[in-house]
Amino acid sequence: MYKKTDENVILAYFFEKAKALKASSLWSTYSMLKSTLQINENMDISQYKKLVAFLKRQNDTYEAKKSKVLTMENVTIFLKEAPDDKFLLMKVVLIFGLNGACRRAELCSLTVKDIEDTGKILVITLHDTKIKKKRVFIVGSECNGYEIYHKYLRLRPKHVKHNRFFIYYNHGKCTVQPVGINSFAKIPQKVAEYLKLPNASSYTGYCLRKTSATFLADSGADIQTLKRHGGWQSTSVAEGYIEESIGNKLKISKSIFHQQELVASQDLGTSIESR
Repeated sequence: MYKKTDENVILAYFFEKAKALKASSLWSTYSMLKSTLQINENMDISQYKKLVAFLKRQNDTYEAKKSKVLTMENVTIFLKEAPDDKFLLMKVVLIFGLNGACRRAELCSLTVKDIEDTGKILVITLHDTKIKKKRVFIVGSECNGYEIYHKYLRLRPKHVKHNRFFIYYNHGKCTVQPVGINSFAKIPQKVAEYLKLPNASSYTGYCLRKTSATFLADSGADIQTLKRHGGWQSTSVAEGYIEESIGNKLKISKSIFHQQELVASQDLGTSIESR
């Protein structure tokens, strides 16, 4: 049976950890320690109320670092102006990532067989998704996406022994080596650096997925459409994109002032009739 003094020892340990770790890391450490102590010492630290309260307080002051998003103007400029001999691979990743709200793991595991070319559009199926449920998205002629894809595909060596779609590209040529997952995470930053955007390092591996959701929310999409698009199970995640949507905020603003104009018009009409 654990003693009351054990809580003070554990609390002191987390107090020191809190000086270097963010709230999410503290909770991960807590979870691992809880399982270890439960198995090896038969100690249940979930009963330590002071410890749990301390960890919850860390959440109050913690603000998660969110990836910045690209604008449609950023995307258009990059696809049109960035030289293909250096950025062709990044252009295809950008097109696929935005059209499919792709995670970097989904881009990494995408295979040649996952892409169906109808002659006018690409029908792309994501199998290896986080929620183990496939998603399908389309790449068409928008931003020359279909043409850019084919330009990259034509450079694929015939002797590639694997079926991963994304392979390394440099100086106008493709190698046989597949692109690693960490390389996908760096692509948004490289796009931002080319565009000379401030704080380019803030465009993380989550940038393409977040930008895609933001574009869709700005178009007026509802929660269910957003959830299907990105494969999100959480309604709160989709609601967050709608709440942050500039397009949605503009719509609300117009609705507010339109209502005020109607009220003012009605008041004026009543005033004129009473004369």
